[in-house]
Amino acid sequence: MKKLPSTTKYDPLITPLKYEEYLADAREQYSEEEIAGLLGVAPSTLQTWRDRYPAMREAQTRGRERRRLAFVKEAKRGLFKQLCGYDVEETRTVLVEGNIKEQHITRRHIPANVAAAIFVLCNMSPEEWTRSNARTLDFEENNRRAFTVKVIDNTADKVAGAIEGSLSTGG
Repeated sequence: MKKLPSTTKYDPLITPLKYEEYLADAREQYSEEEIAGLLGVAPSTLQTWRDRYPAMREAQTRGRERRRLAFVKEAKRGLFKQLCGYDVEETRTVLVEGNIKEQHITRRHIPANVAAAIFVLCNMSPEEWTRSNARTLDFEENNRRAFTVKVIDNTADKVAGAIEGSLSTGG
C-alpha cells in the first residue's frame, strides 16, 4: 500500500479509510507503529485521532474484524485441503557449472489428514462423533449438587433416566 505524505492533518474522508485498510491487511500484519508510519504520523498522533474521532475508532473495529474474517477464511481453506488431501508439483533442478543440466518435475499426492477429519466430524456433528463416549451427569437437590455420575459408554441417557426416575419416586 502507498504511504501517505507526511502530515499531521486529519482528513475525515481519507484517514479512517486508509487506517481500516492497513488494519485489515491480513498478509502484511501491520503493527500500530507501522500504520502510523504509513499514514505519515507519529504513533501518538494516531492514538490521539482514535481518542478524538469516532470514525477512527469505528475504522479500527471494522479493520480488525475484516482481518479476523480473512484469517478464518484461510483457516477453513487450509482445513479443507487437509481434510481432502491435495496434489503438489515439486521441481528438482540439476545445475552443472551454473547452467541447468536437467529438470525433474514430480507430482505427488498429499493424503488426507486423519486428525483434520476427526476435528471436523467432532465439531460439525458432535452428537454422532464425540472424542469420548464418557458423559458426566450432575444431579442437584435443593439447588446444591447432590452427586455426579460419570458414565463411560453410550447408555448415559438410560442411566440418567433411571437415576432421575428413582429420585423423583423417592427410591
